[in-house]
Amino acid sequence: MIENFDAVIFDFDGTLYDFRRLPLKIVLNSPLNIFRIKAERDARKKLKGIDFNDSEHFKDAFVAEFCRLTGLSSEIAFKWCFVDGPANMLDVLKKNYKCRDTAPAVFDKLYQAGIKTAVISDYGFVEERMEAVGFSKGICNKLFSAEGAGALKPCPRPFLEIASSLGVEPERCLVVGDRNDTDGEGARRSGMKFVQIITHKTKTVDFAAGHPVIVWDDFADSVLDG
Repeated sequence: MIENFDAVIFDFDGTLYDFRRLPLKIVLNSPLNIFRIKAERDARKKLKGIDFNDSEHFKDAFVAEFCRLTGLSSEIAFKWCFVDGPANMLDVLKKNYKCRDTAPAVFDKLYQAGIKTAVISDYGFVEERMEAVGFSKGICNKLFSAEGAGALKPCPRPFLEIASSLGVEPERCLVVGDRNDTDGEGARRSGMKFVQIITHKTKTVDFAAGHPVIVWDDFADSVLDG
């Protein structure tokens, strides 16, 4: 599955660890902020796929939408969206989640095969969240925050910037993620191939899209046994 690629770009949440009940656990870890947590998620959905060119313009738009939904001041909104909210998520990950058992071995096998690796997440603090679920520092070539680039998935620019930073042509990149509408669409818009990982959130499969749809264990086996 990976022999025709020079780089593999992994989504984080839902792909490299089982994120079952993550939204609920985030709320339970900070129940007094339930309305802020929901507003933050709704604001992200509203900005999905829009290219704001850089992180500052994205943050301005994100805070403005969060303020519209909550009625909070921009100062309070900014602190929740980019300080307190991420800290709450990080705490939840440390307490409740571990990376998939075979994920570190997959990164190691790709490294041995000379295939570059990257992780992309819409959220920030990617390195800290990777370490929170048990990955060692430096496990892959590139950690990339789409919000830090100013464009959430499926905007193609973050994917293309990863390919450029790795020195790999887009058509030689494979994107591995759990969501066809964000990871898959971002890959297609970037000229990359896509493999969809089935999770508990996978309700329907768009077979017309033409990409493989498999469980993580089968993907890992294809890498480790290849």
